[in-house]
Formats: sequence, C-alpha cells, structure tokens
Amino acid sequence: MVKKLKKKFGDLKLSDKMMTVYFLFGGAFCIISIVAFQLSLNIYDKKLYEKSLQELDFFTQEVNKGLDEIENLSYTLAMNTQVQENLANANETKYLSQEYYYQLYQIRSILLDEINIHPIVQNVMYVNGMDVSIQVGIDRGPLDEQTYREFLRVSGEQRGGYVLVAPSKEYPYLISGRDILERKNASLNYLGTFILTSDITGMIGKKKASLEFTNSTLYVYSDKGLIYSEGDQFLDDSKSTKEQGYEIIRYKGERYFKCFLKSSVNGWVYINYFPYSQIFGQTMLVRYLMLIAFVVTFLLMVIAMRKVSSVITRPIHNLSRSMQNVEGEDFKSAKEILSKEKRTDEVGLLSQEFLVMLERIDNLINENYKKQILIKDTKYKMLQAQINPHFLYNTLNALNWMIKAEQKQEASKMIMELGKLLRASFEKEPYVTVEDEIEAAKSYITIQQFRYQKRVDFRVEVMGILSGYKVPRMILQPLIENSIYHGVENSFVRCNIIIRAIEDKDFIILEVEDTGPGMTEDELEMVKNFKLKPKGHGIGLENIRERIKIAYPKSEIIIDSKLGEGTKVTIQIPKEAGGRDV
Repeated sequence: MVKKLKKKFGDLKLSDKMMTVYFLFGGAFCIISIVAFQLSLNIYDKKLYEKSLQELDFFTQEVNKGLDEIENLSYTLAMNTQVQENLANANETKYLSQEYYYQLYQIRSILLDEINIHPIVQNVMYVNGMDVSIQVGIDRGPLDEQTYREFLRVSGEQRGGYVLVAPSKEYPYLISGRDILERKNASLNYLGTFILTSDITGMIGKKKASLEFTNSTLYVYSDKGLIYSEGDQFLDDSKSTKEQGYEIIRYKGERYFKCFLKSSVNGWVYINYFPYSQIFGQTMLVRYLMLIAFVVTFLLMVIAMRKVSSVITRPIHNLSRSMQNVEGEDFKSAKEILSKEKRTDEVGLLSQEFLVMLERIDNLINENYKKQILIKDTKYKMLQAQINPHFLYNTLNALNWMIKAEQKQEASKMIMELGKLLRASFEKEPYVTVEDEIEAAKSYITIQQFRYQKRVDFRVEVMGILSGYKVPRMILQPLIENSIYHGVENSFVRCNIIIRAIEDKDFIILEVEDTGPGMTEDELEMVKNFKLKPKGHGIGLENIRERIKIAYPKSEIIIDSKLGEGTKVTIQIPKEAGGRDV
C-alpha cells in the first residue's frame, strides 16, 4: 500500500506534489485548530448546561417551599389549640345542637383567618366521621367519591401524618391534608380531617418568572401524569430513570435543549425546554464564523500556494510542453513556447539550450523534408500510372469485339465514356471531388456493362453532401475492377455490384460490395495482411492502400468477405480541413 502511494506521488506533476504537501500540512493544521476550538466551545456549552440545571434546581426548591407552606398550614390547623378545644367541645355536646354548630362556627372563623394569610391555598374543608363538613375559600368543585374515600383512608393510616395527592387530569388541583388527633391528655382521639385544595399550577406559573431563561417551556410531572405545562406537550419523559441531566432533542423539525430534574422530596419531575438557537445562538454563530474563517483562510492559502507553485514550475512545464510538441513534430510551437522564457536560473538556461538545439534540428528536418516530398510525389505518380495501361488494354479489347459485332451505337457510347475516363485519368491534379470520382466510376461502369451485359448489375448510392470533399483520383475504378474480376468472372449467376459514397460524421466512406463467391477465412486473412498477390494483370489492394496512405496517413481500408455471400471493401478517409485533405 505504501509503495503504491509513493509511486502515485512520484508520478504527480511537480506543482501537484507541492499542492499535495501543502494540503497535508495545511489541512492537518486547520483540523487541529478546528478541533481545539470545538473543544473550547464544548467546555463553554457544558458550563451553560450546568448553569441551566442549577437554575432548574433553584426553581424546584422554590416550588418545594410553596409545598412546605401548604404542609405547614395543615399542621398548624391540626395542632391549633383553639381548633382542638372547639372540636373537643363539639364532640362532648349533643350532635347537631346549637352548641355544636357554635363550636363549628368558631372553627370556620379560624380557617378563614388562616386562608387569607396563605393565598396559595384555595380552600380548606373540615370533615369528620359523621359526614359533617365545613368548607371555606374558593369552591373548586367536588372531589369524585373514589378520590375522596381514598384520601380519608390514607389519612387514617397515617395517623395525623401529612397526605398529598398530586393534580390529575380529572382534578387539576393539589389535594393535601391530615387527620386531627386530640392532644388533650395525649388521648389522640380522632377529631376529624382537614382537606386543603391548592392551585399548584398557578403557584408554579408565578414562580417561573424567577427563571433567567424567559423563552423556556416548563413541564412538571408527577407519578399520576402531567401537573403543569406550557403550550403543546413534548415527549413524555416523566418515566426517566435518571435523577437529573440534559440533552439535545429534535421536535417537529426544530432542535431543543432539554434540562430535567427529579425532586427528592415528592418525586416530581421538572423538565425545561429551550429553543437551541436562542440559548446557544451566540456560540453557534461564533462556531460558524470561525469555521468559515478557517475555510476562507485555507482557500486563500491554497490560491496563494497555487500561484507560488505556478511561478516555480511554469518554466519546467513550458519545457515539458515544448518537448511534447517536438514529439508531435510541431517545432514551430515548441520554439514559440521557449522563446517566452527569459529567466536566467537553472531551468531558464536549460530552456535556452534546448531552444538552440531545436533550431538546429528544425533546419536539418526542413532540408530533409523537401527531399522526401519530391520522392513521395514521384512514388505517388508511379502508383497512379500503373492503372492506365491495364485498364486501356481491357477496354480496347471490348471495343474490338463490339466493332466486329457491328454494334456501332454501343461502340460509339463506349468510346465517349472511355474518352471521359481517360481525360479524368490523365489530369495532372492527383485529387478530385467525390462527385467527380463517382462520375468517373459511372463511366467505367458503363464500359463494363457493355462487356458483361446481363452477368452483372451495377448500383451507385450517394448519401450526404459530398461536393466539398476530395479523394485521390481513380480510387474507385480498381476496386470495381477487382469486384468484376473476382466476383463476376467466378460466378455462375448474376452478380450485383454496389458502389456507395457516404458522408459520415468524421469520415468520407467509399464502399464497393459484390455478391460474388467471396473468400475463405484463410484467403481473407491473407488479403487483409496484403500477402495475397493479385492474379492476372489487376491492381492489388496493396497498391490502393499505398495511394491512400501516402495521401491520408490516418485513413483505413476495411475488407470483409464470407464464402458464398460476397466481398465488401470499405475506405474510410477522415474529414480534415485545408488543401487536398477531405
């Protein structure tokens, strides 16, 4: 793995190597800086979390003070000397007598005085075993019978102990109280029960104003369910096993900070929710700004490093480009690239020395090029000249046969077509438009049609706009001649020869296809490798290939044949701009 990485690094350009090293060191520095900054922000966030938890704990203590006030009031009433005396007197008098009601009236007055001092308590109700009751304060509606009986049962079991029933969905008020036991002579006789109804929701709402985070949403749960809420209820976390803590939650697509605390006094769970963006908005803004600053700084350093590496490596890059142009035989561009370098450092001197060497090589190549052009042109004309004697010999034989047969009109037309063909072949210009080459091929076809009559059918197909493209003169005639010689001459049935000229996206395609006997795979392989010598006096495909390759080095000749089906020869000449090129 390490060797592969070293090889890949070694294959990089010099500028890319410099940028890679910078990315590694610069990226490592930025990552370490970002991590350190993130850790410091996390420590700050943790302090905020702890502060919010401390504030919730303080709020819980305030609520507990209110609950203690209610408990103390119940104790004060139950232990009040006057209340004890009045209740004892009531028990000693006749039930429902005037004196009995007088004693209860005295108790009512005491309850009114106490409830005015403690507004947290909405009402106080006194009951005894004989269903006698006194109620003072704001009427909050009757308790359901089951709750009422359960409260009295638990109070009886507590024997004067404090009993508290949390608000519920059915009765949203705090119910508390205790049995009144007679202190006189420590008899602890049952004198009745005080039941206090308190608006705990209102008390929590008033004390919430003491919280520093004003945009928070508070929820209080007891073992019976929700006691206090603001707005829509979030997830019910009242069953959490943790005593206290904080976490980040997502609710309806928004992030919230949740701080929760379980009261050790009554087991109530206090949960406070904060919109994360409000409580930690500033730290998040600082975090994003610093992240953006790191990224922008890193990018600016990348741009600066790219500029510096470009200045350092540009001469080497230009020298490399110049060498590549020399490989592509473009000496002019290679010299232009190097002529712009005026530096006097080591790379600049190397570039100037290479430029001097290029000028010397270019002079030698120009001298040799002129000689090669002359040789190439002579060779091309010799290859083209091979076509004319054989074709003329065959045509004159056909004319001799037609004259002997007294086919004067046919002979006259054949002579006219021969004149067109000879005129085309004797032209000095070695290249002709595709349209003119098709016309010359048609003249040749007309001559051969007279010779072979019904043994062959010719068809010429032209596709595309070909008037603007040129090909070597008399390039189709030897292909058609080969199709006649190998296709028509060796067939016992009528042979079809199709000549196509097609304008493709990147090529001009010339095809000659026959339905002759075709070739075996071995013969086809020999023909493709140009190892099969032409029979008789015909012009071989190697001759045609030489002519095409001299004119168009990027051209291709494709030969396809199947035994019993025929042969197709395709010439692909690239569309290249300028001069004689297609």
